[in-house]
Amino acid sequence: MLLRDLSMPISDAEARGLALVFAPALAARLGQLHAAYGSSNCVPVPSPLIDGRMMLGADVLTEVRPGGLLAAMWAAADQSVLGASVEVIAWSEAVAMMPESEPMPWGE
Repeated sequence: MLLRDLSMPISDAEARGLALVFAPALAARLGQLHAAYGSSNCVPVPSPLIDGRMMLGADVLTEVRPGGLLAAMWAAADQSVLGASVEVIAWSEAVAMMPESEPMPWGE
């Protein structure tokens, strides 16, 4: 499913089990938008996936409603690009595509 297929903003319950997956170029643009319009109280930081794409938990979408921490950023974004470029998948699917992390030195 694509982002354009969701009714925005979504509820906390809907967001809990979903991930947003997108290209690194879009992640860079979201970073620019956040720098210009975002809130220091909600900083979306995408995680890399093994296929080269990036992902965020869909809970960020709960902050795009009017008065939300990301409302100004959302309003400044090109909705048609986001809607067509962001894939919405199950959180478990996204987690399965995350690279394995290196063990921390103190965990050995």
